[in-house]
Amino acid sequence: MQISTSVFYDTASRRMTALTGKANALQVQISTGKKLTNPSDDAAAAAQVAEFDRRDADDVVYKTNLTLAGSLLQQADTTLGQIDNQVQKALELTTQAANGTLSDANRASVGDQLASIRDALVGLANSKDARGLPLFGAAAGTDAVTMTNGRYSYSQANVSEIPIADGQTVDVSVGADRVFKAGANDDTLNVLNTLVTALKTGGSDVGATIKDAMDKLHAANDNVATVQASVGAREARVEIRTQSWSRRSVGSGPGQVVRPTIVSGDLLEVG
Repeated sequence: MQISTSVFYDTASRRMTALTGKANALQVQISTGKKLTNPSDDAAAAAQVAEFDRRDADDVVYKTNLTLAGSLLQQADTTLGQIDNQVQKALELTTQAANGTLSDANRASVGDQLASIRDALVGLANSKDARGLPLFGAAAGTDAVTMTNGRYSYSQANVSEIPIADGQTVDVSVGADRVFKAGANDDTLNVLNTLVTALKTGGSDVGATIKDAMDKLHAANDNVATVQASVGAREARVEIRTQSWSRRSVGSGPGQVVRPTIVSGDLLEVG
């Protein structure tokens, strides 16, 4: 079968056009350093690029969250340490007040000191965190501790969990009731409030009030230490995760993550 001259030239022209197109595409890849200029160039590789982009975006969020979680937990840990110190001072003063040789005036003076400690504890309980929210209060911004009809009450703290890795969160919230209530009737602030009133007004039952307060302040001291240990454990977990992120890098050395450097459409290589 004979092939006409025009058909021959048409076929050659189409081949040259296709080759020119491929050459231009390769030139673009070389000049830009990118293998993929359109998702249709390589659907599988494009999907891989999208997955790496998603992971990179997640990594940025997780790193930011780890910084925030670490800051909030460190602040809670420090404040709990200050609360513990105040409770210990209150316990020492209560032990001093139990001395039967003290006069009513001396006990009233101890009551004034305990009132200052009580007020300091309320101030610590209503501390604000790095976001300007109550450190031990509700997420809505309500104070953790308020006085109602002569008694202290505690706002309901919302659980505040922060994502720090795929499928992993850390609770950075601590409710004031968890900090100041060692039991159903062991409410530190109200125990101190009752004790202050008894020491300043005197009366035949002041000794019983002092003894009851001593028992409950011992329990309060243990309770604050337990809460602080829980916060410290969460803080350590965040620190470990943060160190893990900081060690991650692309490469083939020990402990390094090896992955294709195709992110953002780069030419496919293995680092």
